[in-house]
Amino acid sequence: MRTSYGPDYPRTLSALLAWSSRDPTAPIVSDAAGTLGRHAFYQRVLCTTAGLRRAGVGAGTRVALWLPNSAGYLAVIFACARLGALAVHINTRFRAAEVGNLLRRSRATALVTDWDFAPVDFPTILAGLPIEDRVHLRSALAVSAPGAIELAGLPVLPLDGPAPDAGPDAATAEAPCLTFTTSGTTSGPKLVLHDQQAIAGHAVDVARRIGLDAAGAALLGAVPFCGTFGNATAMAAIAGGAHIVCLAQFDGAVAAGLVRKHRITHMVGGDDMFGRIAAASNGRPFDSIRFSGFAAFHSTAASSIAAAEALGMRPRGLYGSSEVQALFSIAEGENRLLGGGVPVSGRARLAVRDPETGVALPAGSSGELWIDAPSRFVGYLENQAATEKAVAADGMFRTGDLGRLDGAGFVYEARLGDAMRLGGFLVSPEEIEAVIQGLPGIASVQVVAASRAGDPVPVAFVQPRDGAVVQEAALRTQCLERLARFKVPERIVIVDRFPIADSPNGPKVQRVKLREMAEALLREPSRISTGEMSARQH
Repeated sequence: MRTSYGPDYPRTLSALLAWSSRDPTAPIVSDAAGTLGRHAFYQRVLCTTAGLRRAGVGAGTRVALWLPNSAGYLAVIFACARLGALAVHINTRFRAAEVGNLLRRSRATALVTDWDFAPVDFPTILAGLPIEDRVHLRSALAVSAPGAIELAGLPVLPLDGPAPDAGPDAATAEAPCLTFTTSGTTSGPKLVLHDQQAIAGHAVDVARRIGLDAAGAALLGAVPFCGTFGNATAMAAIAGGAHIVCLAQFDGAVAAGLVRKHRITHMVGGDDMFGRIAAASNGRPFDSIRFSGFAAFHSTAASSIAAAEALGMRPRGLYGSSEVQALFSIAEGENRLLGGGVPVSGRARLAVRDPETGVALPAGSSGELWIDAPSRFVGYLENQAATEKAVAADGMFRTGDLGRLDGAGFVYEARLGDAMRLGGFLVSPEEIEAVIQGLPGIASVQVVAASRAGDPVPVAFVQPRDGAVVQEAALRTQCLERLARFKVPERIVIVDRFPIADSPNGPKVQRVKLREMAEALLREPSRISTGEMSARQH
């Protein structure tokens, strides 16, 4: 049984929308089309609800949302919840194979998309999908589709209708309201199912913890709303009555300009986002920022965050997942680059257990992090076996993360799949990466484990700084001076770039591919040169 929120929390997204007592005329969301106050946004939600209802959307209907960040996207989220429908979020960076996979597996019967988002031709991609991927779709609803009446055999319907036709509010606390996709290959990411009370309650906890309920609060909505990172912060801004400034496509200079124009007080994102905003700042501090939080996705996180700190962005480390939602916990001080921290909910339960036996470990010992919290997911959509494997009878969720308890919170160390058993010790790759990152001429580094004669050994992939000349032998010598022998990489491979995958929460290095490359290199070193390894990244 999942820990629940108390009676003093909103239990539906409709209740969340009415939660803040702020001035109803104050701005609540801005995008390229303009700014809406709270009352105007509520009317937008009613009109969108009416349009969805006219298209046959109701309780239990699955609606795919393939949209860039905008006021319209947020309105659709609340409209689906009001109807009791399930919103299936699709990343705008996904292409045919990924989109088709999600449509087929979710069995969405309606698709809401945008005809006018220049970076992505949604209609053309959809029309090119195999019929078996879109066999369940019955209609497409258009944010903007001048003159379009049909798409791939589907009727194209207007998204909005008259507000009085919205009908009664059918939202309920236990109604599944959205899915996020987990990280994974396009053939197998799981669909994480959340109900309305989890989304609404977590939004209130986050708003209170980071000050989105304070006067003048404004959030830069730069992270896609399709993922838990962007969604959780947007919902928290709604809960707090803050102003959300939407950024449909991230650009460092544009983001920096919006921060200054709208006096942004809150921003969250990957470490690379902070680095790109800092690079576009021209050295001018951002004096309006009250809170910023980041997730470290790259080995260059330390330098990006240092640059952000120098400009007054005050970044804290964030921890979360699709299953327990983003901003589950916030890390301050020296642990912020590792992540973890203290949960935003006082109702969260934490445990660290032996990943093989499940036996609880004492504070300070590294093991698998288990979590129960009211923000926890309901299960994986139509995958009961995976749900039962991930959630224990006592309601605790196996995160698959390596961590240790620390005071009132915890420290995140690595993904268990990334952690390496070296010399009899469990070692986080970040420990080795930090040493190599500090060597002259290194821009970025990733360390993975590979098998040599049946034993795991570390292999490092490094990107040199522009113009720098680095050599494997010299790097290994320096590692031998700074690391225990069993932690020194067996090979240090020089590459132009790392394989990158776009996730709903930002770009991430594909460590699975790096492990495959490392295995191939150790298995057949004579056949795979570092030049070939580098070429595989492009």
